[in-house]
Amino acid sequence: MDVFELARRYHDELGIKEPSMATMAAEFFDDLGLRVAEFLEEEGYAVIGTKFVDYDKSLVLDVTKGEKRFEITLRKS
Repeated sequence: MDVFELARRYHDELGIKEPSMATMAAEFFDDLGLRVAEFLEEEGYAVIGTKFVDYDKSLVLDVTKGEKRFEITLRKS
């Protein structure tokens, strides 16, 4: 899968609105962010938001399960 197809999936499935940020997330993380979100959803968590913090090279997933809320950060080292 090329980076632009991955970027479209980051946009569609994780809600990263800005096309350049979705592309950057795809370049940094390949499909890791998508796989993590898929795993979390299979475990009963709901991804309620995402943001890509490019200066930290970090993808932050906001997730919830029941009344508990979490932030999961993927950071490129």
